[in-house]
Amino acid sequence: MSARLGLVDDPSAERKVHEKVMPRTGGLGIIVGAAIPLFFLLPFDGYIVYLFIGSAIIILFGLLDDRFELNYKWKLFGQGLAAVVVMSGGIVAEQFPFFGLSAVPVWIAYPVTFFFLIGVVNGVNFSDGLDGLAAGTSIMVLLLIFALAVQSGDTVAALVSVTLVGGVLGFLRYNTFPANIFMGDSGSQFLGFVIACLAIEVTQSGTSPYSAFLPILLLGIPIMDILQVVPVRVHKKLPLPGPDKEHFHHQIGKLGFRHAEVVAIIYVLQTVLMVSAFWLRFEHDYVVAAFYAAFVIVILGALLLGNWNEWQFRYKQRQHTGTERRNRYLRRLDWYFHNSAMLLAILLGGFYVTSAIFLGGLSGWWAGLGAIILTFAITCIVSLRERLKIVYRIGLYAVSVVFAYWVVGLDAADTSFKALIAYLLVLLIALVLAVRMTRKQEFSLTTQDLLLLLVLIVLPQLPFEVLQQNEVGFIALIVALLMYASEFILNRGTRAAAFAVGCALAGMLAVFFS
Repeated sequence: MSARLGLVDDPSAERKVHEKVMPRTGGLGIIVGAAIPLFFLLPFDGYIVYLFIGSAIIILFGLLDDRFELNYKWKLFGQGLAAVVVMSGGIVAEQFPFFGLSAVPVWIAYPVTFFFLIGVVNGVNFSDGLDGLAAGTSIMVLLLIFALAVQSGDTVAALVSVTLVGGVLGFLRYNTFPANIFMGDSGSQFLGFVIACLAIEVTQSGTSPYSAFLPILLLGIPIMDILQVVPVRVHKKLPLPGPDKEHFHHQIGKLGFRHAEVVAIIYVLQTVLMVSAFWLRFEHDYVVAAFYAAFVIVILGALLLGNWNEWQFRYKQRQHTGTERRNRYLRRLDWYFHNSAMLLAILLGGFYVTSAIFLGGLSGWWAGLGAIILTFAITCIVSLRERLKIVYRIGLYAVSVVFAYWVVGLDAADTSFKALIAYLLVLLIALVLAVRMTRKQEFSLTTQDLLLLLVLIVLPQLPFEVLQQNEVGFIALIVALLMYASEFILNRGTRAAAFAVGCALAGMLAVFFS
């Protein structure tokens, strides 16, 4: 389909880092996946009408660029037209840093908003040079915008941001290195445009309690990319709007880091910015500006120093045949490599059975939920024998969520709770060792896993009453551990998976009938 429409990415271009022709239609999946529910859920009035129209313009010019490689003047024309549309609908930055609560004059507000919107659109577009980079960083920004919107009572912005997160997550599954699809200019420019508009709306409304400098921190990575690439292009006498390999992610790659490592580094930097933005959201503009200035100076200064001195954090490895070398200590545990799936299945199954013993009987709707899951699992196993792996995965995932919630519900001071947490730590160590030994033969971790880990670490720190009362962050960490253990077991064979599923069902039976 992408090839017939001409929406493919040609790897022969000088700036490309991939080696095969890739479809550019991933952005359409994000757009359609987010637009359909929002069309029915959002009130079609106020700035939303203009945001939809502006987004449509951005998407149209993005698709034309993906198909025909538009001249940069036409790109800027489309971006400028979309910016004018949303500004006419009220998306304008009027509360400027250091101006206090008074709105700045129109002749300042509109030009600054215009260039901010275009700058962010191009910044996010520039970051779409590595697999999973633009999608992953956009998810982080959208999650923070969602948190800020919820706290300030902006339900419309909250709904738009969380719906977009869902769309981008579905795309990221196929865009993580090595990618199977790209979002194209239509997707990257759309994400940058909507994120910039939401950042303005959440922080610049008359009732917003946040620092006026916060949008700069929210879009810190794309802005920093522009800050560093423009002087390089001027110095090398390159055209400012043209493509090259001088962007922020390229500069990190020049230090010897691999593709996935560059993405991981930027994920971590983005997390630092997002956490800082949240904790500095009520601070004075001077504090937020000083933090971002220090961040930019440290990061870009380190990059400049490293590239100036030609640092290499990883020298090119000599080509060799055979499997990847393991260190001497791990070679002594070769038996663990061969039996890791069954050992993890025993540990995982033991957790379900042990938890059932400590939990005792449950009543009310929890008992009903357990009965439903148990009945569904048994029915699937009996009727879908030819697709047991899918059934096992669904069953283990469902039971993991239920048991995680049950365990967290125990009294933290109780001995049984402490024993189960200690048991989970043992499971974590066993899983890490197993993943390390198998390397990428049967199970591999990606930058998408790092993104999930960063979200799970940050989530419990957010001061939202609903999160703290229900211990959502703690539950999410346990669920992630159980699901990763399940996935490892499933990828190593059905025998170990069958044992784990049997223990999970036994645990459910023990809880339900005790």
